[in-house]
Amino acid sequence: MDYLREFNKLLQEVDYSKSISQKFNDFLTMTAYSIAQPFYRSDEFEDKYLDVAKNYKKEQHNNFSEMFTIVIDALEVPQDFLGQIFSTNAMGASYTGQFFTPYHVSKLMAEILNVDVKEKLKHKNFITLSEPCVGSGGMVIAFAQTMQEQGLNYQDKLYVEAVDIDDICYKMAYIQLSLLGIPAKVIKGDSLNLKFQEVLYTPMFFINSFDYKLKLMQDELVAGQKINKEAEFADKIIEITEVKKESFIEEIRLKDIQLRLF
Repeated sequence: MDYLREFNKLLQEVDYSKSISQKFNDFLTMTAYSIAQPFYRSDEFEDKYLDVAKNYKKEQHNNFSEMFTIVIDALEVPQDFLGQIFSTNAMGASYTGQFFTPYHVSKLMAEILNVDVKEKLKHKNFITLSEPCVGSGGMVIAFAQTMQEQGLNYQDKLYVEAVDIDDICYKMAYIQLSLLGIPAKVIKGDSLNLKFQEVLYTPMFFINSFDYKLKLMQDELVAGQKINKEAEFADKIIEITEVKKESFIEEIRLKDIQLRLF
């Protein structure tokens, strides 16, 4: 099946009175909060879903359901599927000048970054990846795919923090990382100014207990810093003791000289 063509066909047919970008954004909103809701049980998320859903008829919702199924099927092969939808419909170029990195380029970059991952995992329970301008998540997906190709279980051995200032990108990234089982904290906000509006954790974050794993990592880091400070303090004590010892010897030597003079 040509997933890209089928998705775009359904997207076009949903409601001819609305723009492609509006329908796509509405699809993303309903899908993102549908994925998150079983883990959050949030009235706010429910309201955000219903605010969009009420603008469409029952048969139009069937289109959205089919589109969601297509996304699931397309991601059986790791790829930036929603990024392709966004780009082929010129949604970024038309109003914000957004252009996403082609997936094959992201994959090449991920292979370069993954060179020493196995070595790092000999000393860590998992590795972390930060993506301050995540787009639709292509780079993160490529990184996870490369780990998988190396025989590493990214669902257990990778934790991602991904940020994007654009609402559509934020939701695309959350949906794709969720469906691919990547443990992640996805943030809508400005990485440069450190101003954030919303955070969604993917299902695998909860399923694989990454809240607990991150706490353990933080505790180990704090303990390590404490040990380093104690070791540094001990070194200073030894250094001070040695200085005092040298001063004492010097003082005795001077006194001995004085005795000989007198």
